[in-house]
Amino acid sequence: MARRRVFQTEIECPGLSDLGLTSNRNAVIGRTVTLEKSASTSEVAVRLDSAVVGHLDNVVGPQVASAIDRGVSFRVVIKKAYQNYDHKFKPTTASIHLKVEYLLEKDQPAIKVPKAPGQICEAAPASFFTTVAGVTFEGRQRVVARCSVGESLRLVRDPTNRYDKGAIKVMRLNGEQLGFIPAHVSRGDDPSGLALRMDRGDEYKCRIKDLTGGDGQNLGVNIEVAEGEEFDSVLSIAKRPTPLSAVPLHNNLGWLVAAAAVLLLILALIAHNWS
Repeated sequence: MARRRVFQTEIECPGLSDLGLTSNRNAVIGRTVTLEKSASTSEVAVRLDSAVVGHLDNVVGPQVASAIDRGVSFRVVIKKAYQNYDHKFKPTTASIHLKVEYLLEKDQPAIKVPKAPGQICEAAPASFFTTVAGVTFEGRQRVVARCSVGESLRLVRDPTNRYDKGAIKVMRLNGEQLGFIPAHVSRGDDPSGLALRMDRGDEYKCRIKDLTGGDGQNLGVNIEVAEGEEFDSVLSIAKRPTPLSAVPLHNNLGWLVAAAAVLLLILALIAHNWS
């Protein structure tokens, strides 16, 4: 007598795109897909609406291919879907999490999946760059004008935000707010987003990579965000000069000491000539 068996697996889908939007993900979740074995290999394609969107991995795929050869049929439903991002949080491919049901006949091998169900999140990149959103609102241009390249910032979750439950504030250490992490990076409803990673206890450091705009244009802020204790990358040269008033105090003191030394040397030369 056949027994109903279920397993879950995940595949990368170059054939899918634009799953960064919640509406697009919801349109995919719950859809049925079909598994199709290659005629010449043990590769198994995943079809959605007759289009191949990806393939089972090289561990699960051969097992499913062998079962298809034995006449086993599968019912496959998309349980989760999400967008993949590169180290700069730019969208690349998409991934879908599949629930697969089949009937296992007596004395036939069950399909074994090496990964535990639900482990679908990629590790967050050690360091990535993004802009700060909302810098033109609520007088924040004045705050940005006081910032300097390399300045350390704080990221603060704002789950009570009425516009975005995944909101993350970008704050100066003195409590002034520069703006927010962009929504496509925080992605509050996505397990691969920065918001849910912060909610589960992951800690991030943040600093200003460069300052943009000026000369009649709105000021902007590009930041580097790093997980853990240290930054992996080196800051680039700022796109606009940093105002002297915005340079950290220890840098100002260096210039003052150098200027004082030159002044003393000039005075010593003048005194020597007079004598």
